Amino acid sequence: MKKLFSTLAVVALSALSLNAQLKEGSVTYSMKIEGLPPEQAAMMGDMETKVTFKNDRVLTDVSSMMGSQTVYTDSKGMLMLIDQMGNKIAVKQTKEEMDKAAAKEKDKPADPKIEYTTETKMIAGYECKKAIVTITKKDKTDEKVDVWYSEKFDNPNKDGKGRGQAIMKGLKGMAFEYSGGNGGMKFKMVAKEVSTETVADSKFELSTDGYKMMTMDEMKAMQGGR
Repeated sequence: MKKLFSTLAVVALSALSLNAQLKEGSVTYSMKIEGLPPEQAAMMGDMETKVTFKNDRVLTDVSSMMGSQTVYTDSKGMLMLIDQMGNKIAVKQTKEEMDKAAAKEKDKPADPKIEYTTETKMIAGYECKKAIVTITKKDKTDEKVDVWYSEKFDNPNKDGKGRGQAIMKGLKGMAFEYSGGNGGMKFKMVAKEVSTETVADSKFELSTDGYKMMTMDEMKAMQGGR
């Protein structure tokens, strides 16, 4: 009887480990943008986004020929570093500041509606499932987006609070392929490389040396209020 209980315990623990989602690693995406003028598209060149995550810490690096942007978020707040054409800007917000800014927003978008399907395909060596995500835009019209996600990985953006991450809110896995856009400009992200290796804590330690500190409002004003 003891041997039976021992065997059942091993089976139960094995099942738990198989179902547990990975909360540490990185996913690198190729990023393509459509709708840009030819000259601007040539200046952007090949774009790449790398998302590194460890529990509640998420580091997103976006790079192109024009420069780079790094966004780090955790339970305490957010730090954004922008380096474009030699101009270096840093924006830092505490969780309280982020919550206050969100509370002040008018016409806040509704949470996305997610329809899970049985369709699957392999992306970067992982089986991904298709979800149809419906987003209600500011003009009250709906937009449907196909998101291919892997249930093997925890969704580091499941709270939907990161910049441009509202589409990920509530998704029960990490997105490996999705698209979006604004106006005539569209983008598509496709995972091309995945790592499940341990991430050193030092990876999330960013320096603001050489960067001009700005508030989020100042940065938005500089970008024309976006």
